[in-house]
Amino acid sequence: MNMYIVTNRIDVPAERAAAFEERFIGNMRNNLSKVAGLSRATLDRPAEEGTPYKVTMEFEAESDFEAWKNSEAFRASHTRPAAADAAPAEKPKNEDVRSATGIERHIRIETYQAAQA
Repeated sequence: MNMYIVTNRIDVPAERAAAFEERFIGNMRNNLSKVAGLSRATLDRPAEEGTPYKVTMEFEAESDFEAWKNSEAFRASHTRPAAADAAPAEKPKNEDVRSATGIERHIRIETYQAAQA
């Protein structure tokens, strides 16, 4: 079985890490069960300062990923907090292509696993 795997790297300032994790994990728990074709999603915390968080989503097909990007669940997961002091969006830039420069170490802090049919 082929999978379509998407990985995002998200730079989060150390002073905002706890709030980012809480919000991200809440979104995973509340929204991912609504995503058709999503088999698994993980959030990995960087083990070393200066390394981005890593998010991996495993879809059954590329079309499932495209549908996710256009879904209400996607919009709900990417809504910014209303707080006046909210951090700027932690969003990867498509033009920010990083070359492989060595090993990045991460600690898995959350996994969403779809229920088996």
